[in-house]
Amino acid sequence: MKILSLSLDKSILDKNSSLAKRTVEYGNLVEKYTVIVPDKENKEVSLSEKVQVYGVGAANKILILFKVFSLAKKLIKRHEFNLITVQDQYYFALVGWLLAKKFKVGLEIQIHGFEKYNGLRKLIAKFVIPKANAVRTVSQRLKKRLTDEFEVEENKITVVPVHVDIGNYELGIRNYDVHDKFIFLTVGRLVPVKNIEMQVNALANIVKKYSNVELWIVGEGEEKEKLLNLCYALRVTRYAKFLGWQSNVNEFYGKADAFLLTSHSEGWPLVIVEAASFSLPIIMTDMGSAGELIKNNESGLVIPLDDQQKLEECMMKLIKDSELRKKLGENARQAVLNLPSKEEILMMYKKSWEKSIKK
Repeated sequence: MKILSLSLDKSILDKNSSLAKRTVEYGNLVEKYTVIVPDKENKEVSLSEKVQVYGVGAANKILILFKVFSLAKKLIKRHEFNLITVQDQYYFALVGWLLAKKFKVGLEIQIHGFEKYNGLRKLIAKFVIPKANAVRTVSQRLKKRLTDEFEVEENKITVVPVHVDIGNYELGIRNYDVHDKFIFLTVGRLVPVKNIEMQVNALANIVKKYSNVELWIVGEGEEKEKLLNLCYALRVTRYAKFLGWQSNVNEFYGKADAFLLTSHSEGWPLVIVEAASFSLPIIMTDMGSAGELIKNNESGLVIPLDDQQKLEECMMKLIKDSELRKKLGENARQAVLNLPSKEEILMMYKKSWEKSIKK
């Protein structure tokens, strides 16, 4: 089996990145695994004997699409790939479909969520997704959406959670007692879909009752200035700590008392798996892995989207109740331990590829 992957994550060009290391493992399952990814400039990186990555640079997004299409054509002719897998359901998926149709090869589309699902992107997704030979997604929630909204045949879909190497925390080591500060932690891009603004607004009300609370925000993004201004307006700058991008987040998982995720949309958020692996009690909105990995009042607290009042109620519950924190944290860790192993996940990937080629 020879696979051509169209990816959006340029971290794969760094041989030491977690994505690059995972991709080497994908390559070990097949005869050849080649990746094309947009970058600032043209480059070629060899990750292993079987895995080759091509970075494609161009002045704008439209030109990148043409260059990706052109390079993919050359590579398919040269290496006779029999499968194209695409980490996108929008523009790259359309490129993948055109290539698959031209060269009569299998097409697998990977669905990790539906961020920016509007306008032309929405039209492309509606058109392309049902035409894929196989669809790989990360949760049962997304599978249901694919069958209901996109009318994808159920036998085309493979549900595979994203594997994360969990932390070395052992159950029972975490101390659920609060000392000087109660720390709520959030990790992610500072972009509108993450809805960190709701966390800051909730913090402003929480600190009126509990002055020893802090919100640690790990990440960078376009909303940082807006969030900083909001903190000034609400007079919570002493309680909200903007910690920027961090290469190693384990230190913050270890020091926090609870984890917050208030996104409008997610697929299978890795930060939830990471937080759970550290036995952190979690509050998250009802999307992504909520209901599967994190079950309300069992392995976390699940709140409706955009419900600031419910967020504040749950935050105060965790502040006041150490037994609840312990129960949710330990159950979250156990839920992560019950996820499929890396080997099982790799076999699920291979099954989806084989399904695509067969169809």
